[in-house]
Amino acid sequence: MNIRKAVQTDLPKIKNLYFQLFEDMAHHEPDYMQTAHQDESFLQRVIAGEDQFTAFVYGADDEVKGIAITQLQESPPYNCFVPLKCMYLMDIVVDTDMRGIGIGKALIDRVKTWAKENEADYVELSVLSKNASAAALYLHEGFEPYSLSMRLKIE
Repeated sequence: MNIRKAVQTDLPKIKNLYFQLFEDMAHHEPDYMQTAHQDESFLQRVIAGEDQFTAFVYGADDEVKGIAITQLQESPPYNCFVPLKCMYLMDIVVDTDMRGIGIGKALIDRVKTWAKENEADYVELSVLSKNASAAALYLHEGFEPYSLSMRLKIE
């Protein structure tokens, strides 16, 4: 098993992993999230490297057991922000049958290396507050809380 950039032939497996991700998100936040398929045209743009996106996959040549989607971004153009480059970890998914054996850590390590190679100042991600296992992984890997989003459901 190794980590490599995604190619078009990985698309069906990536779509399957995204379905698992959206299932998990719907489980954690059923009032706001639903099970769905990721938009294929978006994934094709990501795999092609458009808009500063990069997709990494974990697996052998003919299998994909995990993915990490990143996008190189710059600070918003507001006076209060220090101008920095961010490697945004948009999505990371490990196949449900392969969780807990270090694939997520390996993908995060690859993203950290990618950030250094692209002279990013930091890596950022968002995680659902109810996804305790993912949050624990990110804390273990050196991430720290930066901002907190809050919601009030109107009944």
